[in-house]
Amino acid sequence: MTPTAMLQMLELWRQEGWLRSLDAALARFIHECDPDAPASLLLAAALTAHLEGRGHSGLPLTELAADAGALLAWPPEGMTALLQALTDCPDDGLQSRTGQAWSSQSVLEIDPSNDQGSSPLVLCQDLLYLRRYWRYESRVAAQIHARTLDSGEGAAATYDVDALAARDLLDRLFGPSDASTETDWQKVACALALRGRLTIITGGPGTGKTYTAARLLVTLQALRVGPQPLRVALAAPTGKAAARLRQSIQKALQGLREQLGAQGIIGAWADALDSARTLHSLLGTQPGTRQFRHDAANPLEVDVLFVDEASMVHLEMMAQLLEALPAGARVILLGD
Repeated sequence: MTPTAMLQMLELWRQEGWLRSLDAALARFIHECDPDAPASLLLAAALTAHLEGRGHSGLPLTELAADAGALLAWPPEGMTALLQALTDCPDDGLQSRTGQAWSSQSVLEIDPSNDQGSSPLVLCQDLLYLRRYWRYESRVAAQIHARTLDSGEGAAATYDVDALAARDLLDRLFGPSDASTETDWQKVACALALRGRLTIITGGPGTGKTYTAARLLVTLQALRVGPQPLRVALAAPTGKAAARLRQSIQKALQGLREQLGAQGIIGAWADALDSARTLHSLLGTQPGTRQFRHDAANPLEVDVLFVDEASMVHLEMMAQLLEALPAGARVILLGD
């Protein structure tokens, strides 16, 4: 299949509703930038844009080759057309999943070592990206690596936890553990989170994510060394989710107050807990720009950040959020 024929086919798929106008437009843009780009690369570009619209950062070529139906979930007639198009592509750029058939194309960079390139597409370890999404994902990966594997200066002192005091607190908050009882994974999650700068708490609705997060917050504050309580921020992608997070945390803290009675480990900091905010509000939007007031050069003034509905956070926003956190801050992500 020629590039021109592929573009015509993609336009038909757009008319059928299998692709968005933006998906077909990207393929046309790739063709305009590099008229020699093969039909398979134009098809891959359109599918990459299509999956980005569904919340994916890139197109997994192996999954496309193995089970395109499961990946795209198109109607039967759409899948028939796609499989025929894959068969009709004269090169093996999609089938090889290494991109070697595309290696000479100026619109694509394969396995870049840095972000100095300018090609609109990037192929990295079987995933075909729009360059800016590869850039966002690389930034998020770098932040996660730094927060989970790097013990940079200041991190050890901040997270040198008193193990005996932590065990006592967790037993009071969750109940004591022994060999005769099942593992309390919420308690385990809190114990692990005490030593790390990045914690992910997952589970479906009603599985106790906020229950766990509230007890983690109490434990962190109780183990705080110093006269001032930890500076805590609550945030979520939307205002509704942020309000729900604040309400859930406060309800859980009130329940703990009643449970613990006079033990008094929930201090005035709980009443002073700031209202939850959207991520845009937390970072500080600046009209007319995609940049925020808080970034790596002007980090947030927080010690602990809880983010609810983390799975709904856009990749670009997650990159900016992690970069705006102080190196020693903890981030706790809650999501399904």
